[in-house]
Amino acid sequence: NPHMPRCDDTGRAFAGSQKQIQFYVNEQPSALNRAISDAFKTPFSLCWVSPLSSDGYREYWDSAFLNVLGLSQHCKELDRFWPSGGPHWDALACVEKTGGDVLLVEAKSHVPEIFGNGRGAEAASSIEKIEQAIVATKEWLHISQQADWTGPLYQSANRIAHLYFFTEILRIEAWLVNVYFIDDHSILNPTSRTMWESGI
Repeated sequence: NPHMPRCDDTGRAFAGSQKQIQFYVNEQPSALNRAISDAFKTPFSLCWVSPLSSDGYREYWDSAFLNVLGLSQHCKELDRFWPSGGPHWDALACVEKTGGDVLLVEAKSHVPEIFGNGRGAEAASSIEKIEQAIVATKEWLHISQQADWTGPLYQSANRIAHLYFFTEILRIEAWLVNVYFIDDHSILNPTSRTMWESGI
């Protein structure tokens, strides 16, 4: 029901990927860490900073997400790179083994959540920042500038652009993790592995 609240008074979500990522970060972090380590074939020692139950399961974006990662000294660089109202991160972690490195998480329970309505109606100055960031990110990845990253794939594109921001502008090693929940029975029509593989 779209009119029902998504979370209780503590900030805990009732269903979907928000509920699942809250559960794994707070109650099963070792399982989440293991899945991420296996995916990258790299042993990670992660210190999760969001969404923590002790912090009302808060999600972060803009300068606040740098602050919670201990990188507040880079807020001006982020402001030059991307306008306010940037990606809202489903989960964030510091990579302890290297110090200062970060892990950015997007979580989904439905295939359609990958897609969106495209870039919003930002001011001209914001559009220019976004377009410059996307052009630079495509160059970094050797992707054709003709690829439409401001339409349905914009949600993924702006996350990838922030990966570029960390690795190429700040020179901080970063990982972008897409967590796709299989058979999430807190939602209608849970997504099977086959459905995810096809959608991806």
